[in-house]
Amino acid sequence: MTTYRAGVIGLNLGQSHVRGFDEADGVEVAAVCDIDESRLEDVADQYDVPGRYTDATAMLETESLDIVSVTTPAALHPMMTLLAARYPVQAIISEKPLANSMGEADAMLATCNAAGIKLLCGYQGRHMRAFERARGLIADGAIGKPLVVKVSVDEGGLLNQGSHLIDRSLYLLGDPEPLWVLGQVQRETDRYERGYYCEDLCFCIAAVEGGARIVYDNDIGPGGDVGNRAFVVTGDDGMLIVEPSIPAISMSYGVQLISGNRDDLDEPWDGVETNFMLAQANELVAWLNGDIDDHRQNAHHAIKSQSILMGLYESARTHTLVEVPIQTKLAPLEAAINEGSLKVRYPGAYDIRRPFVYAKDKVG
Repeated sequence: MTTYRAGVIGLNLGQSHVRGFDEADGVEVAAVCDIDESRLEDVADQYDVPGRYTDATAMLETESLDIVSVTTPAALHPMMTLLAARYPVQAIISEKPLANSMGEADAMLATCNAAGIKLLCGYQGRHMRAFERARGLIADGAIGKPLVVKVSVDEGGLLNQGSHLIDRSLYLLGDPEPLWVLGQVQRETDRYERGYYCEDLCFCIAAVEGGARIVYDNDIGPGGDVGNRAFVVTGDDGMLIVEPSIPAISMSYGVQLISGNRDDLDEPWDGVETNFMLAQANELVAWLNGDIDDHRQNAHHAIKSQSILMGLYESARTHTLVEVPIQTKLAPLEAAINEGSLKVRYPGAYDIRRPFVYAKDKVG
């Protein structure tokens, strides 16, 4: 059996990628890279990784890697992905979101396509059994024609938490192409997420092929009787709710179905947590081996959620409905801030994830 040599760039979130590769059959973690030498040594010692680097170029030039995970903050995803694509690797996993702009994400995908490299995005939530189950029920007509997917998150920002939820909405619907986005953004505090601009709250409606619409919001607060991060999928012959069975465990999703064409069902979480990183690695090995035709985290799917993310920001910036494909290639949230249309009313910069949450008065 072929064994693929993997390297990981960035070991904060990247520790989980190292663990997933370490647990998977057919992968060896050959090298890791981080600018924090202490963290580098700690992770490399824990997983007995021989190659240890503080410079990504040196790692790529030395190690003859097959797989590269880019798990830096999002602002560095394009740079590190394009760097890795210069070498004869077979697959690159960029953590989510692909980038902070449409132009960068398009360039990442086009470059990997041209080089014959399989590009993935870190939307590991697609491996949760509840979402597999719900996607299958929708595809089988359990709710008739899907009309609306509604989901929200109480706090966490669009590119941080919301990107996962918008991607899972597309996954539930069978990964249709987005058509247009209409959105609104508020940023009255000087809020950041891992060093990049973050809105205070936002909302959007996105239309997709087939007629369904995705309705999303973040940081506005609880929304009715459904729980935080719950997905309500309404069709013309039924409704599905994919919701955490235990509110304190955000990934404890179960499935409820009310259908006009079959028996209703209520399938709570089975208590078994999904090993996301192992699932990601196992499916990648199967894809590289030719055992499957696609990976559910293929960036050709992720570019669709990227379009909705950037379309939301661009719609708020221009006060217009934004059609997909998006023509604006620069970062629309950053552009809106620089243009002065999103003015800070309450000064004092703070970051919601450095590395996780710092108080406002602790971050300059």
